[in-house]
Amino acid sequence: MSSPRETSRRDFLKSAGLGSLALGAAATPALGEAPRQAAVNLRAAQAKNVIFMVADGMSIAALSLADAWSRRTRSVPSRWLRLYRERPVVRSLCETHSATGLVTDSAAAASAWGIGERIANGVLNITPDGRKPITLAQKMMAARKRVGLVTTATATHATPAGFAVTVTSRKLQSEVAAQYLERGIDVILGGGSEYFDPSLVEGYRRVGYAHATDRTQLLARRGSGRLLGLFSKRYIPFEFDRQRDPVLRAAVPSLAEMTQAALNNLAPSPEGFFLLVEGGRVDHAAHGNDALALIHDQLAFDEAIETVLAFTDRHPDTLVIITTDHGTGGIQLNGVGDEDFEGAPAYSGTNDAFRRLEKFTATQEATLARVKGQPKQAQLDALVASTGLDFKPAELAKVTDVKTFQALVAKHTGLGWTSNNHTADLVEFCAYGPGSALFTPFLRNDEVHAKVLRATGVAG
Repeated sequence: MSSPRETSRRDFLKSAGLGSLALGAAATPALGEAPRQAAVNLRAAQAKNVIFMVADGMSIAALSLADAWSRRTRSVPSRWLRLYRERPVVRSLCETHSATGLVTDSAAAASAWGIGERIANGVLNITPDGRKPITLAQKMMAARKRVGLVTTATATHATPAGFAVTVTSRKLQSEVAAQYLERGIDVILGGGSEYFDPSLVEGYRRVGYAHATDRTQLLARRGSGRLLGLFSKRYIPFEFDRQRDPVLRAAVPSLAEMTQAALNNLAPSPEGFFLLVEGGRVDHAAHGNDALALIHDQLAFDEAIETVLAFTDRHPDTLVIITTDHGTGGIQLNGVGDEDFEGAPAYSGTNDAFRRLEKFTATQEATLARVKGQPKQAQLDALVASTGLDFKPAELAKVTDVKTFQALVAKHTGLGWTSNNHTADLVEFCAYGPGSALFTPFLRNDEVHAKVLRATGVAG
C-alpha cells in the first residue's frame, strides 16, 4: 500500500503535468530498425545550413520551470523537451568555462563558439596572447554561405557579436555595429538602434541593406537581400510585457517572427547559411530575479524552436544546435505549503506557485519604467501592486529595496534564487540534423566551433 506521502507526490506530478517527465525514456516509443538507421544516416550527413540557437543565461532549472508552466497553462510540454522525445537528437552536457574563470560571461562564451578558443570575460574574439582568430561567421562567408544574427537583446549584444566580430570589450557596441557592416553580415535583427547612428545606418543603406524599424515593415519584407532590422532603442521588451501591451505587440516582432523573417531571407542561398538565434532576455530576467519574465521569454524562445523545426522539415539539410552559454540566477522551484516535509500537504502547495505568478500584471522592468523618477517608496509600492498578491503589513514593512521585494516574492511563490549573477552550471546542448553525430555526450564550449565547421565541410 502506498503511503500518504507517496500518493501526494504522484498526485502532484499528475496535476502539474510532470508525470511523463518522471517516466523519462521509458515513455518514449521505441524506433523500428528502418527509422533508427535513417536517423543514424541523418546525423552522419553533411549540413548545408546551420541554425545555432542560444537561450542566454538559461540554467536547466529555468528550462524545467518553463516546461512545467507550459504543461500547466497550455497542456503541452515545451517544444525543447518534446524534441528530445520525438526526434533523433544528440544531447550533451556542456562545460562553459572562460579563460579567466569557472564562471563565464556571454562574450567569452560566444567567443569560444566563434573562434574555438577560450578567452577572458568581457572580450570578443581576442585571445589572451593578443591574437585575433578568424570568426565562425567569416569562415562561413568565405565558403559563400550567408550569415544572419537574430536576438531579443541589442543586435550588438555579446552573444551575436561573439560569432562575427573582434573587439577588445563587449561594451563597445557601436564598434560592433560598424564591424557588422565592414564584414557584410547579411541579416541583423534585434534591438539596440542607439548603437547605429544615422550615418552608420545610411552606410548600410548605401551598400544595399533594407532597413526595418517595426514589426509591420519586417513582416511585409519580401526578397533575400541584406536586411537590418532594429525594433527598439535598447532591448526588445520582455515577452510578457510585449504580449500584454497592444502598442508593443503591433510594433515589435517576437523572436519567432524575427527568426522566420531571417529564414525567409537566407534560405534561397545556393551555398546555404549560418543563422544565430538568441533569446537574449532570458538572461536579463534571471539577472533581475524575475521569474515571470524568465518563464515567458523562455517560452518565446521555445516558439522560435518550433519555427526552426518547421523549417528543417522542409530543409532536412539543416543542422540545428540548441543550447545556452551559461546559467544565471540559480532559480529553483521549491516546495511550498506545509513546512513539515513529512506531511502530505508539502507537495500540494507547489502548483500554487504558478497560480500566484499568474496574478502578476507586469515584469519588474516594465513596472519600474512606468514609475521612473518617482520617490523610492512609490516605486516599491508599484512593484508590490504589480504582483496582485496579498501581503501582510509586517511583510511589506520589510520591503526596503528591490532585493527585499524579490525575496518576498520568492517566499510567496516558492521560486527562489541563489544570486543575480552568472553560475558555473553545466548546461544543456542539443544537436539535431546532419552533422549532429559529431557532438559527444560531454562537450567543452570551445570544442563546438570545429565540429560545426566539420559538419558543414567548411574549411577551418
